[in-house]
Amino acid sequence: MPHQHPPSTLPPINRGREGPSSERDRAMADLETKGVVLLDFWVSPFGQRCRIALAEKGVEYEYREENLGDKSPLLLKSNPVHKKIPVLIHDGKPVCESLIIVQYIDEVWPDCAPLLPAEPYARAQARFWADFVDKKIYECGTRLWKLKGEGQAAAKEELIGILKLLEGELGDKKYFGGDAFGFVDIALVPFVSWFYTYETCAGFSVEEVAPKLVAWGKRCMERESVAKTLSDPHKVYEFVGALKKRFGVERAEKERQRRRDKKRAMKAVVLLDFWASPFGQRCRIALAEKGVEYEYREENILGAKSPLLLKSNPVYKKIPVLIHDGKPVCESLIIVQYIDEAWPDRAPLLPADPYARAQARFWADFVDMKFFEYGSRLWKLKGEAQAAAKEEFILILKLLEGELGAKKYFGGDAFGFVDIALAPFVSWFYSYETCAGFSIEEAAPKVAAWGKRCMDRKSVANAVSHPDKIYEMRRRDTKRAMKSVVLLDFWVSPFGQRCRIALAEKGVEYEYREENISGDKNKSPLLLESNPVYKKIPVLILDGKPVCESLIIVQCIDEAWPDRAPLVPADPYARAQARFWADFVDKKVFDSAKNLLMLKGEAQEAAKEEFIEILRLLEGELGDKKYFGGDAFGFVDIALVPLTTWFYSFETYAGFSVEEAVPKLVAWSKRCLERASVANSVYDPVKVYEYAKTIFG
Repeated sequence: MPHQHPPSTLPPINRGREGPSSERDRAMADLETKGVVLLDFWVSPFGQRCRIALAEKGVEYEYREENLGDKSPLLLKSNPVHKKIPVLIHDGKPVCESLIIVQYIDEVWPDCAPLLPAEPYARAQARFWADFVDKKIYECGTRLWKLKGEGQAAAKEELIGILKLLEGELGDKKYFGGDAFGFVDIALVPFVSWFYTYETCAGFSVEEVAPKLVAWGKRCMERESVAKTLSDPHKVYEFVGALKKRFGVERAEKERQRRRDKKRAMKAVVLLDFWASPFGQRCRIALAEKGVEYEYREENILGAKSPLLLKSNPVYKKIPVLIHDGKPVCESLIIVQYIDEAWPDRAPLLPADPYARAQARFWADFVDMKFFEYGSRLWKLKGEAQAAAKEEFILILKLLEGELGAKKYFGGDAFGFVDIALAPFVSWFYSYETCAGFSIEEAAPKVAAWGKRCMDRKSVANAVSHPDKIYEMRRRDTKRAMKSVVLLDFWVSPFGQRCRIALAEKGVEYEYREENISGDKNKSPLLLESNPVYKKIPVLILDGKPVCESLIIVQCIDEAWPDRAPLVPADPYARAQARFWADFVDKKVFDSAKNLLMLKGEAQEAAKEEFIEILRLLEGELGDKKYFGGDAFGFVDIALVPLTTWFYSFETYAGFSVEEAVPKLVAWSKRCLERASVANSVYDPVKVYEYAKTIFG
């Protein structure tokens, strides 16, 4: 088919419906047309990716401009799930989602201008950065022209940070992949024509903040494939202006600001925290001792941290944070002192005498510097290193016992500052003892007795976690000798479980390292070094090289061990479909499921309806097949199956039956659980429910 270029002028956003004998009817018949067809919209950076890839490969195709206000039957039939452009139709078969389309183009026409590297690790890195662009640039850039004031300033700061990260990855290379124009370049370059809009709306210069990135953009524009595809920056700006007028962006922003102001005024005291954090528990104990009512907000430290946390603690980006009358206070011991000073007429926590107060601060600081660090070594290390840590830990206990002496509490008869600093670690004693094989009661009987007295206080008993739950969180294999394959993970993470299942299917031996995800400060240096962009699990380290993001990791595992149990189909179209549905699980299932746990009332009912509809779409794709890929367990199964252990939690919270809604999907999950790779990776639904309750209440 001839390659028809997209229009270069601004088209109307909508048009009236045409009659039954119009192009709309003829379009349906064209689905059977052989060849290559691209359904797109002129200014879409996502569609432009596909046009660039096709041009690089020298593939002739028919371009069909879509009216996004009145979508064609062909688009709705070709992409019934998302109902959006771009869609590539190749010999009558549709492929959706721009990055999946670009990979499909690369695989169907492999003999011309490869877009992805041949080496598995380099390919995984290319996928990571393309995925980073997908998740960050468009959404953040959109906020620049939608928002005003503080919201826009925050978006500008975030976008500049994103651009600098990308510039750091580019370095001094010609293109992101080196000398060859490729996948990451194609993912990012369409946004170059949006830079003028971002700059004009938010008042800054991309060239000043990321000069190497701008120079890279100019090099890309020298390529015919890019120059003929990208829109003129001024036309993009005109298009955005039309959108703002059409959808009343400024009015919507004022309404959002009004809602934010109302939300902020709900409670005078808010605590951002994580259930198992001993540092957050200190704050809870102090607030309880003072009788202060407050709003507790559990932070999701498995994934993206809340905007409120990042704004309230921009230095460390970690919990706990106390927000009092809109003003944030960070670092647990500083928070406890603040609580004591803000409510001085109730249950003093620090002594009145200056010297006694100085001593209390000294011993609380001693706990901060010594106790958590050496306690962590007890479960992290083995052999001689663990024995040395145990010896040091017992010495720390004895020093604390010496300071406690025969007193009821560290401050005498009154429960106070040092007690609050140390008491949360009482629930960790069982973990320390079990991991290192000793008895705290034998080593420091007075400290053990003090711990029991503290637990008699309601403020402590209601704040600290049960020792068994702490141990369960820490019970993973903690050996530290580096192997060729290491997985940094967290026990209940469905994203990490995908990686464990894939490694098991491939029969790959690896070292599992359980991560402490309670704040960036507590995450291991290895995690922060291996995933400096997101600072989150899972991370797979192959011969010292890190791979991040679970679906990218699974594909890397499949490509690194190609001679064992293929996880992704060999046929390019089947592979594109597998990637589409795995991506659908990532984008739809998890967010919708989380709403079931977080919301109540009508909002939860709406979330339940949406979740059931998503499950039915997946059940429709599964059909009567054994697995999503047919008879072979594979990529989509791995993407979805870890979530099935959360079904019990969803049902219990939202009051419905997954089996009644999607019986074939439940039967599929039971088949999956018969596989050793799955059964050994996922957790009992009741344990998952217990964990969910600690987060969502």
